[in-house]
This record gives sequence, C-alpha cells and structure tokens, in this order.
Amino acid sequence: MTSSSPDPAAGARGADPLPLLPTAAVASAGALLVVAVGLAFVMPPDVHDRVVSNLAQLVAPAAAAGTLLRRARRSRGRLRATWAALGGACACWAAGQAWWAAQEMTGAGIPFPSVADVGFVAFAVLAAVGLLLHPAGGGGRGRWRRTSDAVMCTGAVGLVSWQFVLGPVVARETGTPYLEWLLFLTYPALDVALIVLCLLTAARARRQRPDLLLVCAGLLALSISDGTFAYLQATMMYAGFSADLGWVVGFLLLALAGAAREPAAREPEEGQPERDGGSLVAHLLPYAPVAVGLVTTVVHVALGWELGIVEVGLSTVVIALLLSRQYLALRENLRLSAELAGREALLRHQAFHDVLTGLANRALFLDRLEHALALHRRDLRPVAVVFLDLDDFKVVNDTLGHAAGDELIVRVAERLRGAMRDGDTVARLGGDEFAVLLEDGGDAEEATARALEALRTPCLVGGRPVAVRASVGICGLGPDDPPVRPDTLLARSDTAMYAAKRSGKDKAVVYRPGLSLEEVELEGLAERLRRALAAREVTLAYQPIVDLVTGRVVALEALARWTTEGRAVGPEVFVPAAERAGLLDELTGQLLAQACERAAGWAVDRDDVLSVHVNVAPATLAWPELVPRVRDLVDWHELVPGQLVLELTESGLLAHEEAAERVIRELADLGVGVSLDDFGVGQSSLARLGALSLESVKIDRSFLARIDTDEREATLLGAVFRLARDLALPVIAEGVERPGQLAALRRMGCPQAQGFLLSRPVPAAAVPDLLGSRGVLTG
Repeated sequence: MTSSSPDPAAGARGADPLPLLPTAAVASAGALLVVAVGLAFVMPPDVHDRVVSNLAQLVAPAAAAGTLLRRARRSRGRLRATWAALGGACACWAAGQAWWAAQEMTGAGIPFPSVADVGFVAFAVLAAVGLLLHPAGGGGRGRWRRTSDAVMCTGAVGLVSWQFVLGPVVARETGTPYLEWLLFLTYPALDVALIVLCLLTAARARRQRPDLLLVCAGLLALSISDGTFAYLQATMMYAGFSADLGWVVGFLLLALAGAAREPAAREPEEGQPERDGGSLVAHLLPYAPVAVGLVTTVVHVALGWELGIVEVGLSTVVIALLLSRQYLALRENLRLSAELAGREALLRHQAFHDVLTGLANRALFLDRLEHALALHRRDLRPVAVVFLDLDDFKVVNDTLGHAAGDELIVRVAERLRGAMRDGDTVARLGGDEFAVLLEDGGDAEEATARALEALRTPCLVGGRPVAVRASVGICGLGPDDPPVRPDTLLARSDTAMYAAKRSGKDKAVVYRPGLSLEEVELEGLAERLRRALAAREVTLAYQPIVDLVTGRVVALEALARWTTEGRAVGPEVFVPAAERAGLLDELTGQLLAQACERAAGWAVDRDDVLSVHVNVAPATLAWPELVPRVRDLVDWHELVPGQLVLELTESGLLAHEEAAERVIRELADLGVGVSLDDFGVGQSSLARLGALSLESVKIDRSFLARIDTDEREATLLGAVFRLARDLALPVIAEGVERPGQLAALRRMGCPQAQGFLLSRPVPAAAVPDLLGSRGVLTG
C-alpha cells in the first residue's frame, strides 16, 4: 500500500487486518513491558532500574518510531507530514534514551543538562509540529489558530505554575546555572503545550479517528509522566521503574496509533478546502486556562503581592495573544460576512438570470412583466412581448453537438441584447426560446425587425459560420386594451410564434384573436399523436410505381396514414406536429419498421426486386440513429439492395446538403437508395443533384399539369428526361391523373410513373392482389 486512501471496496468487505510488521513491533514492545513488570518482582531494584527499565524505555519509543514512520510512507498530504513528525519525535527520544541507558549501565554519571536532553526536548518540539500539521479542520487558518491557542494556554498555565510552584522553588534555589534553570523551565512548558495541543486537536477534529485519539492519549501519558517525574525528583520520592511506566505506556500508545487501521474515509488532500471542525466547547477551551491565569494574577495584585519580571512578561504575552486572537477572529468574521454577502448576491443573480447567457430567466421576465402590466392597469402604459424561437436549432445540436448549440445560443443572446434598447428586458426562457419585454412605448414590430436583422449574418460557431433564423410572435397591449395576466400575454406571443413557424419560419406574426384556438387544437393534436404512436396507430398505405413499358408494378411508395377521433389527418399536418413535439424520430422509426417488414414479405414470390419507397422528413437527416436503425432493419429482414428506398424532398436535401452527402453514402453501403421527391419546386438543377448518387428523381406533379395541352411545357419536360438519361439518373413522374398525361409521358420516353390514373394508394392487405395481376396498365 502506498497511500492512506482506502480501497473503495474495502468498506463493504470489512476493514483490512493490521499490517504484519507494525503489529509485530507493538506486540514485542508490549511483551517486553509485561516481562519488565514481572522482573521487577524478582530482580534487585537497582539492577532492574539500571538494565530492564532502561531497555523498556528504549524499545518502546523505537517501536513507536518504526510504526509511525511506516505509517508516514503509506500516507499522503499533511497526514504524511504529521506521521513523519511524530515518528521523528519518537526516534529523537529513543536516541536520547539510548545515550542515557548506556551511561547508567556503564555506571558513568549523567550530568544535567546532558546529551539525552537534546533528544527529549526535540521529541516535544517535533510532536507539537506533528499535531499542528494534522488536518483537524480550518486549513491554514486553523493551524495558526491552534498554534496561537497553544502558546496562549501554555503562557497562562506557566503563569499559574510560576505563581504557585516554580517561582517559590527558584526563589529558594540560588546559584543554579542559567542553562539548568532554562532547561528546568523548558520541560514543563513543552509538556503544557503538548497537553493543550492534544486537547485542541482532538476537540476540533471533524470526526474522532481512533489513531488520532491514540496519539493524543500517548502524548498526554508522556507529558503527565514528565510532570510526575519532576515532582518525585523534587520531593526525593522517585521510586524507579514504577514511576517510569507512564513513559513506556505512552510510547506503546503511539506505536498502536502507527499500526492502527486506515480510516474508512479520506482526509482532505493537499490543496483541497477544509472546514473548521469542532464544537462550541472546542472553541471556548483555550479561554479556560487564560481566565484562571489572569484571575490569579489579579488576586495576587489585590492582595498586595509584587509581580516579578517573569509574571509581568507572561501576563503581557498572554494578554497580547488574547487580543490578537480576538482581532483575528473579528477579521475572520468580517471575511466570512463578506463571503456570505457575495454568495447571497450570486445566488440572487443566478435565481433570476440564465446561467449560460447571463440574460434574465423566466422568473425575472415574469416578475418584470407583472410589474409592467400593473402599470398598464394603473396608468394605461403600453406593453408588448416579443417571443423568438430559433428555427431548426435541433439540427445544429444533432450535427455539430450540444457544445456548439450552447455556443450558438450565447451568440444569439449577444446579438439580441445589442439590438434592443437599454430599458428592454431580454430573457432566455429555456432551450432556444427568447423573449423581449418592451415598456414605455417601445414599438414591438420595429424591435422585431431589429432582432431579425441582427440574426441575418451567420454566427461563428466552432470556427464555422452557422446560419440563424427565428420565428417570432408578437403580442402587445395598448391603452385601450383590457388588462390580462402575465402568463396570458406570454402565451399569446407564444401562440403567434407557432403561427409564424407554420407559415414557413423566419417570419414574425402579430397575435390576433382566433390564433389561440388553432394553437390549442395543434397542441391537442400532438398529444393525440403521442398516444397514437404508443398504440402503433399510424399506418402505411402503398401507391404503385409502374413501369410504363411493361405495365408492371416495380415499386411502392409508402404513405403515412392516421385517423383520430373519426377523421383522417394528413401527413402534411401531423408530421410537422410530430417534429414540434419531439416525436419525429419515433414516428420515422415506426414507419420504417412497418415498410421493411412488408417489403420482406412481398418479395417472397417475386423474381425481381420490388422497391418500397418511404418518405422521411428533412430533419431526419440530422437524426444520429437514422443509419443505425436502417442497418438493423435491413439485417433483421434480410433485405437485398434496392428493396428499401428513402425519399427526401428537394428543399430538405439541399438545406442539409453536407449531412445528406454523408447519409447517402452510408445508406448506399447498406444497399439502401435515396430518391429525390418533388423535383422542380426548388431552385436546383439535375446536374447539381447528379453528384449526390441518387437512386431516382421524382418529377413534381406541377411539371405534368399541362403536358398534354401545352406544347411548351411538354418540350420542357422532355428536356428534363433527356438530361436525366445523360446523367444515368432514373426518373419517376408523379401525379398522372389523365390518359393524355400518360400518353405524353410514353412519347417522351419516361420510364416510370405513379398517380391516381394508375392506382390510388391501397392498404397493405390489398398489395398482394395488385402485385399478382399482370399489370395495372391495360393499354
């Protein structure tokens, strides 16, 4: 294991067993302690104290150093520094104890101060550093607070100790060297600092960890042992090993902390934010010794005692640290208050503004609209709402990705904001819907014209230009109009926007009474269509495509049919409704599945290939699942090349030309052709379309309207047929309804045709009879 981070699965399986090496070290040290205690009853006291006691006090810190340093290797961040400092502290003590034991075992005298004191003092300093580095909450500020609290409490305890214990002792003992007195005072000061740091660290930890509690217990045992030893030495009551047991136990507790199991949760890594831990008691704890020290000092002064330089110095340090702590706490509170105010302002802004664009969101827009309508009711001030919805935005998302779609939304927001007056409220209501609130006499139609003009220039998205168009609905209230609710005015502008979309997109429509009825009907139509798709109620009828030479049916065009509430709804109505309601992909998938299933069944008794043509909406080209869905259907029904043909309108094909080229290539690899429907209603040429590798081109019925009565139109259509032959592009004539049209098409050499004269669309059940006849043409 190289890190303190646990295996995520370990918590579920149970904690890992204690590592073998640290466990052995702790067990050995514990066994030594037991042996040492046992030998105390059978060995002479002087020999036991000189040999066994010294060895026990050497092995215990050495074992603690080993387990703690090994724990440091397996940890990360500040925990690694904490365990390393504690391990180094124990190693320093072990080094000092080794020198001490060697001196006693050889019978040499031990001076004071000695080399051993360097190791003992270094232990306390490094242990304090380890506690300060422990991530017990509050981050860097927490560590500085614990340091100042430790120094302040140490000063306060030192002040009380000096007044009642150390001061009188120093006053009685004169002539003691300065270094001895300094070291004599250093030990209790360091012990007090360790005790305070243990209490503060344990109290402020975010959660009580067993290893942290073991560390604190071990350091407390060592500090108490130091104080006990000093007291026994001063009173000439030192009793040998029995008095030294506290040190051995303290180091064994530290060794256990190093060998403890890893915690189930991670401590924060370096650089991650920390929260200040601990309860109110933990924060008030440092004030207790300070209060005691200052009270005793005041009592001494009140009783007429003269304060010495040490008492004055310690009192000054404690008061200075106390004032500094309060000043820092005040600054921290001010900082937290400023952060809280900033976060509240940010939350208020986020609650009323769109995160992506920074525009007002729906909540803020409705709030301002309600205020504007209140002014309209009171002062008859005009108010208007302009509702914009981007046309074909789904195509951008599907072809360029959602990140590009978000970037386009941002660019549109910037242009709309720049096109409006400063007092107008521009909002993003969601998705690709925007609204503008015009107050104080703003002209809605003029604002709409500015907005549409701002969108004329293509937006750069991902380094490429993307054309943007929008459908706009306008609804305003003049001084003479009755008041309405905010949601009513917004709904009316939304209704007008949908009317603009139905009228061809990239247009603006002003709301008028009666639009709402149509929109409600369309909304209900979308809901009924959703239920119909769930029930598989949208079906296909099939119109034959006939070879004009043989009279045989060579292909079938699948035409979507839907009847709801007893009346038929044409595809020119429910297909756009499906697109608006987000149902187009599901509708296309169902119709393709039906057509492929029928094509596979009808092909069983035929020697030649019978093609089934399925109409797909232009937006379907952007459907990522189109080619995978077709591939699955072709494989499932084992269709041969040419059995399935997808029909796309000329306008749709050229509007998505880049996607169309890719889709046509991928479909061709599957043996699925693409036929161009309604050729002639757009502005393209056959020469341009020839580059798309189309399966066929269907001439729009408008080309056939007068070919049997108008020589010029017949000549024009004949030229189209000749060009198609030169391009090796099969042609199908649509809308054959009169015998004269059929005769003209035969004279011109048109290969295939369809229309009511040849056959009306028939249900799927009637197709086998149609295919079984010798032909639909009798002459």
